[in-house]
Amino acid sequence: MSGNATRFTADAGWLSHHANPHKPRFQLPPGAVDSHCHVFGPGDVFPYANERKYTPTDAPKEKLFALRDFLGFKRNVIVQGTCHGADNRALVDALRSSGGRARGVATLSRDVTDAELAELDEAGVRGVRFNFVKRLVDVTPPEVLQETARRIAPLGWHVVVYFEAADLPVLEPFLGSLPTRVIVDHMGRPDVRQPVDGPEFGRFVNFMRAHPNVWSKVSGAERLSAEGPPGYGDFIPFARRIVETFPDRVLWGTDWPHPNMKSHMPDDGDLVDLLPRIAPTADLQRQLLVDNPMRLYWAKPYADIPGTTVFDAEQSRKGYHLNMFCMSLMKGANRERFKSDERSYLNEWPMSEEQKQSVIDRDFNRMIALGGNIYFLAKIFATDGKSFQWAAARMTGMSQEDYARMMLEGGRAYVPAKKEGA
Repeated sequence: MSGNATRFTADAGWLSHHANPHKPRFQLPPGAVDSHCHVFGPGDVFPYANERKYTPTDAPKEKLFALRDFLGFKRNVIVQGTCHGADNRALVDALRSSGGRARGVATLSRDVTDAELAELDEAGVRGVRFNFVKRLVDVTPPEVLQETARRIAPLGWHVVVYFEAADLPVLEPFLGSLPTRVIVDHMGRPDVRQPVDGPEFGRFVNFMRAHPNVWSKVSGAERLSAEGPPGYGDFIPFARRIVETFPDRVLWGTDWPHPNMKSHMPDDGDLVDLLPRIAPTADLQRQLLVDNPMRLYWAKPYADIPGTTVFDAEQSRKGYHLNMFCMSLMKGANRERFKSDERSYLNEWPMSEEQKQSVIDRDFNRMIALGGNIYFLAKIFATDGKSFQWAAARMTGMSQEDYARMMLEGGRAYVPAKKEGA
């Protein structure tokens, strides 16, 4: 003890973060975000929780920000470590010291007040973490977590969940009921010794497909790989499958300072150098590292206009290949090829599988969410011999007849004028 400060000693055998990571060979896209990292302590300033399951070495904000700059990231998303419990002071201190370049994911106790939530929001917290890994925390009852999710939803926050792959069948109904976006840490920790097309990982892919509000972090190579560094080759197919299938719902982070590692302490430069193997194109890299985290954590003020998707630069980048496909239908020969075999023609374009499927389903709302511009999408329904009125009716869930009647009567906001003397 020194004054009122408590001295903490790290657990025996604790592996501290890499002291000298190499400079990555891969050049990150401008504005890249490390979307999963932590700060620990320092313990004599921000004491570790009494109920913690481990005691780490200190990993303060100064070292995190120095690593950010060294690796080439612009921003961080800092996730509350379980060693701090629901005491978010170290997290908030880091956020307020970042100059707006960090956002946070907190841990909340059931008795958190509305004023405390507002303070966390002002500091830059944008989510809350639910941890189901029993070796790290005492699991909270689902009804308490549901209550927390309901309280944070009006703030626009999301829920980050950490669980083992074997627990997904039990957790899926609960996770599917949450009223927020749900971000899964480390792809739900799959066993990467199993086939990427096998039933365990297939369940996770189907879970994401069934719930458009579910995102995944494709991080954790150092935790999941049986092959190990520097290539972590058995991890790559799993992360790549999620990135290519759900490109607008993926995030990546270093997981610095890599708590509870037993086999080795990864070189963060090695982890960054995995990125072009996980996301093999420039478009996928920008979505994974820039567009998606910026949309989730640094949302634009016009992003929540009811019923409106603003076609800005981010949407334009996301939908570039989808919209170029649409423009190709301006040529009669291309229209005939598309009509004769839609899947084969779509496969000629470097779109995501989700974009291709939305075209096949003629799901224009989904196409717009995936970067489609209605001016370009019009080429699809024109190829089908359909009118703009037909497409608008389909997008609003109405029959074409009902849609036409609504528009003739003044649209959704139409209020009949009162007659004189009435």
